[in-house]
Amino acid sequence: MIKSRWFYHPLFIFIFSLIALGSSLIIYLRSYLKVNAALQEVVKKYNLNSSQFLDTEAWVIVLSLSLLVAVILAGLLIIYIYYQKVIQLYRLQQNFINGFTHELKTPIASLQLFLETFSRHEIPRQEQIKYLDFMKRDTKRLSDNVNRILNLGRLEDRNFEADFSEQDLVKLIQNFLKNTPHLFEDVEVHFNHKLDVFILPLDTALFEMMLMNLITNAIIYNKSSEKKIEISLYSNYKTVYLDIKDNGIGIEKNNAKKIFKKFFQVGKSSKGSGLGLYIVHNIAKLHKVEIEVISPGIGKGSTFRLIFKNSRNYD
Repeated sequence: MIKSRWFYHPLFIFIFSLIALGSSLIIYLRSYLKVNAALQEVVKKYNLNSSQFLDTEAWVIVLSLSLLVAVILAGLLIIYIYYQKVIQLYRLQQNFINGFTHELKTPIASLQLFLETFSRHEIPRQEQIKYLDFMKRDTKRLSDNVNRILNLGRLEDRNFEADFSEQDLVKLIQNFLKNTPHLFEDVEVHFNHKLDVFILPLDTALFEMMLMNLITNAIIYNKSSEKKIEISLYSNYKTVYLDIKDNGIGIEKNNAKKIFKKFFQVGKSSKGSGLGLYIVHNIAKLHKVEIEVISPGIGKGSTFRLIFKNSRNYD
């Protein structure tokens, strides 16, 4: 395959166009000024009426042309910025495809291996149960990935309406931790709450999805030998905070806002799909809840904080 020559690159064409346009304007202005200076000398030399030669409309035309060129330059700059954003989005999509393909292929390959083992060998019942547990985990992993895509489609639908009802956030979190023990294997989880009750309108399914994404994210990006997650619910005057703190790999400051963008993944890791935190951000927006991430730096863990402002209905 023949590589594209450098002078066909859009960046080169953009820069060349700017230089050509700027040079044309400079040459035009210099030519006009020279002609204008020559006319002034002729007028003085022969005592002619200057209004016939040095009409102010000419300067208005020059200024108008200058403004037009400035608008063109601004337009080219906007096109260039848009082009760069398109390239960035394309790269993010490629990373997503690579990562998500890996997320799908791994459990499929595992399931295929277990099924071939069952079909070719006589396996004791105890071993069968062990393999079946592995297959259930792989099936759950596949299901979670498919659901993530489906949920993303729902959240991005303009006609989507959340099913809000008055819920106690304390009980919701307690029930979530109790009903999803498979998420916390080999992870130490603590839930500390200084509020006994905190009633607010929630879409239970969406909010539990947000919690699941935040917790699984904290587990995936954690290389500690003893993984820990601390969930804290507390208030400060009219504001209630929900912190999910981990002892994972941490986040650099320049990535703190980027991690909530669609397809964004920290580094070149193929872990995850790049959609989890984007979904979290959308669910938080639906609930009119602010979300931020706090991290002392790489290797020092992260805290994802949900902020419920003007919250009065709690004890």
